[in-house]
Amino acid sequence: MITYIKSEDLYVWRGAYEDRDEPFKAGFQWDSERKRWATPSRYIAYNMQFQGHTSDFHGCSTIDFNLGRSAAEQPVVPIPGDYYPFQAAGIEHMADQLRRRSAVLCADEQGLGKTIQAIGIANELGFKKLLVICPASLRLNWKAEIEKWHVHNPGVQAMLNGRTKINSMQSVITSYNLAGKLTTYVPDLIIIDELHYLKNMEAQRTTRILGDRNSFGMVNVAPVVGLTGTPAPNGNPAELWPFLYKCAPDVIDGMRYYEFLDKYCVYFEGDYGPFIKGIRNEAELYMRLRGSGLMTRRMKADVLKDLPPKRYKMVVFPQNSKTAKIIKKEKAFDASEIILHGVPVGSPLPELRKEMGIGKVPQVSEYVRDLLQGGASKAVVFAHHREPIRLLANELSEYNPVVITGSTPARERQRSVEAFQKDPSVRLFIGNEAAEEGITLTAAADVVLAEPEWVPGKNAQRIDRLHRIGQRESVLVHILVVEESLDSQILSKAAVKSEWSESFLN
Repeated sequence: MITYIKSEDLYVWRGAYEDRDEPFKAGFQWDSERKRWATPSRYIAYNMQFQGHTSDFHGCSTIDFNLGRSAAEQPVVPIPGDYYPFQAAGIEHMADQLRRRSAVLCADEQGLGKTIQAIGIANELGFKKLLVICPASLRLNWKAEIEKWHVHNPGVQAMLNGRTKINSMQSVITSYNLAGKLTTYVPDLIIIDELHYLKNMEAQRTTRILGDRNSFGMVNVAPVVGLTGTPAPNGNPAELWPFLYKCAPDVIDGMRYYEFLDKYCVYFEGDYGPFIKGIRNEAELYMRLRGSGLMTRRMKADVLKDLPPKRYKMVVFPQNSKTAKIIKKEKAFDASEIILHGVPVGSPLPELRKEMGIGKVPQVSEYVRDLLQGGASKAVVFAHHREPIRLLANELSEYNPVVITGSTPARERQRSVEAFQKDPSVRLFIGNEAAEEGITLTAAADVVLAEPEWVPGKNAQRIDRLHRIGQRESVLVHILVVEESLDSQILSKAAVKSEWSESFLN
């Protein structure tokens, strides 16, 4: 017999199964002093009762948990903006599923607004404290989106280093590397962005968040929303197994790793473990993911009628050691004056802008890599100075980038454009003002402004390399700036007065 009681804020499972895998999967930890399984989370206790264990339960009647309410009983939530119709439908569906299960997976194609939908789920279910685990470069972006969209927001802080003092009553955004510092923080909802970061069950970041095969991780204290544009990247469904095994074991009948491989992967055993060559039984796996209600996935082609031709996304990077020094020098200049009168003649600003372009190369590289790993088939990157372009081409060499600058001969330019347009292995185009006119880059629908111009018209020329005849998708413009930089100040002000203000989407 299994009974839950509330004792010192713990929900205790008396009479644990001899098979230790059962409580591990349920989300309990062994209390060695009391010799019982226990959890500090009423969510886990409620969810355990709600899913498949009802016949074995007595008690739990005092648990009053929001997820137990029907959709009809949920309060009407005022939203500070408009969802696209497919986003509203996704929020409603995933929130409804999260009333029934411990996790959902939003696998919409890159650029369809997974961030907004994840926050929308929190709005729908009344969740206040959110824990967002995301790539380091996106922490400030998530903070801004939560401040904009989260109607139950109790305050939000971005964890930028291990010394950040956490307010346990607020939402927290952290990177994968810093997530392990949150040992006592218990949120209402966990959002895992770019879920493919947790593809390796043996990696430290994975065990920190999901736990290992025989222990718990952060995901065991609250419901989880996973976000990824590529649920089976490179035809390798094994990369999704850690999330499924730890957060939704019912979807795969609790299959162990090699059981999952035998069922859904084409592989051979190499010197360092299994080498995945492809996928099999794809239709069955898809039905498990979709039929269970775990995964929601829409493609751009499915919702194109809802999207504008161009969308704009400003991404704010945290300062690093190099860019912080540059910003200190930039404080001698006034953004409003520059907008009104232009760059002062003879000032050091051009050199500072070059330094800024070089200083944020690591963050730009990480962002573009996540973009391409997260579902974008190809991307176009525009910068201004040659040194950042050279560094980006080196950092992102695995994507076979083609480069056009003022020194690129005309014949080579044409070959580069043709390669990008026609060769699937050439996934990245990098250029500057030399590529602003006369070329077509419609093979991509994502354009990254790594060094955005301060004159919107010049940026528009770059964007129109993609947004032209032959483009079959909505073009998403990624504007990359550093927190408190002149770029961020000037472009934010310019956005209010230009077409950039028409749509910002995450």
